[in-house]
Amino acid sequence: METNPEFEARIAELEKVLAAANARAQKYSGELEKLRQQYADDLFAERQNNKRLQDECHNLQLDYEQLRVQKGGFGLKMLLFTGFSGFMGSLFMFGLYLLFRPDDNHTAAFEQFRDSRLFNYELAISEGRFREVENDLQASLDHPENKLIRPEIDFTKKIVGAAKRRCEGK
Repeated sequence: METNPEFEARIAELEKVLAAANARAQKYSGELEKLRQQYADDLFAERQNNKRLQDECHNLQLDYEQLRVQKGGFGLKMLLFTGFSGFMGSLFMFGLYLLFRPDDNHTAAFEQFRDSRLFNYELAISEGRFREVENDLQASLDHPENKLIRPEIDFTKKIVGAAKRRCEGK
């Protein structure tokens, strides 16, 4: 068998290329293994970080629950306190009302005065006889039965006087 030098040179060249390709394949295989190991390490670190974050979240939830329970107790105490203080305040106001409410005699005297004179006053004012109403109110101030309603009569007299001045001023 005869060998052709061209083929041998070509075979030698191809063997060199094959050896270089094998060397590159081993190099890339080593790099691939390094990348796989780095990926595995990164994945492990990520899982550890994720576990740490989950534990932190769980601890925060527990702290929140404890705070919510504490706030709930405070809110209940404040609710009871405000309810009790509102009750006591209303009791106090009721007491003040009972202490300072208008007397029944006062109310009865004013109703009697109003019933006896209101129509006559309205008629006189509508006819422009302000002076007559003022004189009757002044006379009513001096009656002893009107002693309890003297401030109301005086108030009415001042209003009639103001109305008279307004009507006369036109």
